[in-house]
Amino acid sequence: MTQSFNALYQTSSSEQAYELALSMIDEVFAAKYCFVGRLSDDGARVRTAAFHGQGNVLANIEYGLEETPCADALQSVDVCIYNEQVADLFPQDTMLRELGIHAYLGVTLRDVARNPIGILVAMFEQPQDFSEQSLQWFQDLAFIVAAQARHDIDIERKNTMLAELSLRNIVFEQSKEAIMITDSENKILRVNPAFELYTGYRESELLGRSPGVLASGRHDQPFYANMWQQLHNHGHWRGEVYNRRKNGEVYPEELSITVNRDDKGEISHYIGLFRDISDWKESERQLRFFANQEPLTGLHNRRSFLERVEQHIDLFNEQRTLSSLLFLNLDRFKDINDLYGPEVGDRVLVAVALRLQHCVLSSDVLSRYGGDEFTLLLANSSPQQAYACAQRILTHICQPIRLGELNIELTCSLGIAHIDNNTKSATVFVRNANHAMLSAKRAQSQSIVIYSDEIEGQYLRKIQLRDKLAKALKANELSVAYQPIISLRSGKITKFEALARWHDEELGTIYPDEFIAIAEEFGLISVLGQFVLKRALNDLATLHKRGYRHIGVSVNRSASEFNHLLQPVEAILAALHEHQIATHQLTIEVTESVAIGAQKQVQDQLNELRDKGVKVALDDFCTGYSSLSHLIDLRADYLKIDKSFTQQLLGEHKHQVVIASLIKIASELDMEVIAEGVECEEQHQQLRDYGCHFSQGFYYSEPVSLAQALILLEQADSLTSPLEVSH
Repeated sequence: MTQSFNALYQTSSSEQAYELALSMIDEVFAAKYCFVGRLSDDGARVRTAAFHGQGNVLANIEYGLEETPCADALQSVDVCIYNEQVADLFPQDTMLRELGIHAYLGVTLRDVARNPIGILVAMFEQPQDFSEQSLQWFQDLAFIVAAQARHDIDIERKNTMLAELSLRNIVFEQSKEAIMITDSENKILRVNPAFELYTGYRESELLGRSPGVLASGRHDQPFYANMWQQLHNHGHWRGEVYNRRKNGEVYPEELSITVNRDDKGEISHYIGLFRDISDWKESERQLRFFANQEPLTGLHNRRSFLERVEQHIDLFNEQRTLSSLLFLNLDRFKDINDLYGPEVGDRVLVAVALRLQHCVLSSDVLSRYGGDEFTLLLANSSPQQAYACAQRILTHICQPIRLGELNIELTCSLGIAHIDNNTKSATVFVRNANHAMLSAKRAQSQSIVIYSDEIEGQYLRKIQLRDKLAKALKANELSVAYQPIISLRSGKITKFEALARWHDEELGTIYPDEFIAIAEEFGLISVLGQFVLKRALNDLATLHKRGYRHIGVSVNRSASEFNHLLQPVEAILAALHEHQIATHQLTIEVTESVAIGAQKQVQDQLNELRDKGVKVALDDFCTGYSSLSHLIDLRADYLKIDKSFTQQLLGEHKHQVVIASLIKIASELDMEVIAEGVECEEQHQQLRDYGCHFSQGFYYSEPVSLAQALILLEQADSLTSPLEVSH
């Protein structure tokens, strides 16, 4: 890769540099399309400077950024990655669908002030699984392409200035660039004061002479032959040359030569601009050092950090030198970005990096591992010292960050892993600390967890359940149980709540709390939700055929199910139509917290379902951050009081007051109340006295199979007194 990057530095024009960069992407990634784009129209559009399709050069195009993955890429400081289904995520981007794109990589090209000026993009027709090495290579390539783009902008500005001023003296008097103008025979006509300053020659000493007087002797004849060929073919040449000052000192300069033609198209002048790049060349020699740093915070980047960790693992294997690794994740950092914007988020990350640096020794290795994650390698550290360091970090991070008038409150979760004989690689070491951090995050914010075999076992079980759940969903091996919901007016069953159940041949019964959380985490929740919906509607159709056409069904839905499905409302309505179920006989249950925190798109979809006749229930009310204002703001048909509240109904007067008030308020707002978790006759009677509309719980029945649900309905029909249903 180094040799290829060196080739980029040696190109003689921006067109060659961009084409070479895209050819390198073609070789490394085999992308279907890739391009280098420049921002236009105040950043609202992109025009490609070079465009490849399946390894071939294509004509440049221009397109708008709104509702495209490129718009997301321009907001990111890292590589913007979409491994699959990117066209589905950006349905307004017709180009993705027309080109058959499934995966996407994009990196913002920035100027020296870190403002976006362009973008480097690779697009693929198949889902991709990018390695860390390939992503780092792509980002390194983008860094070099950005330097080229910055230079192009500078050159365009300079050439525009020269064309406008057209040899006026102000160019020579005020320009900080050295300028030399020769005639068509390449004899020196004019040089500016900056040229005299850089070279030590006075203009009077050079008039009529060839620029060869400055030659250092370091370039051979083919070098100059190529330069003249470029000038005659393209009218412009740019590159690095070594020239000699009058005092004999050889120095590097960045030289740009432009051909000026008269009205007849004949060459009238050559205009050369150059600047001394001695300091820049010195910075280039330090490139390897800066390549190891993360640009925003100045900390080690992931690649550099892993290299240092590998060195310490080797040291442990040779000398048994102890070390510990801390993995830190900021809690709810996304909320800061969403609330205040990515610029404030970046300033918070820089502040966190500075605080972490105050907690470590010079021998320790601190990195920004990615996003809002930081890793710390504590060299020569005992477990006790590592834990003490983690406590210091928690104390520092949790201090408010003052940004102008903003006061940002932060918490974090920390995982610690200690090196031992099982630490075979840097990846394993970081993974162990990461698993401990995830355990800390699940426990509570602002906590520390030390890696153990138990944590590893939990992680392995989660991965095992993820794979098994994916297979079980594909094979329709899950089942659905039904818990009756009782009308407290009539004492009859009015509907059933559909609840997913999973029994694995190897692991036995896996409880919903466990496998539903895994489905949410690993993107299986939409598949699970559709399975439960279709199975419940199919079973409801069976009940209707048996004569119980008044019975309805409730199905739980998470916000992510609405986000992951392309047309969630249409999918629900299609399932209802398929099984010939009336819309009013389906209730979609969403938790209060989901309904409140959901994007407007999700709330609009729920409202659209209600407009079509589907019922909506707010589940788990009285938990979390319940507010009476939510009853006004959120459109719903049912309010479900959480079982944890119902079960304290008999012993707590305050709970009695709240439940009675909620029932009255909900009724006034045209909502009906369902009380969950009823377990005894006293609770049943109390809720009935309060005017509660419906209830469910083990007092009536546990969740049962479809066959048992039919038996419950048959028994209810045979009873003489409605209240006997509860028995």
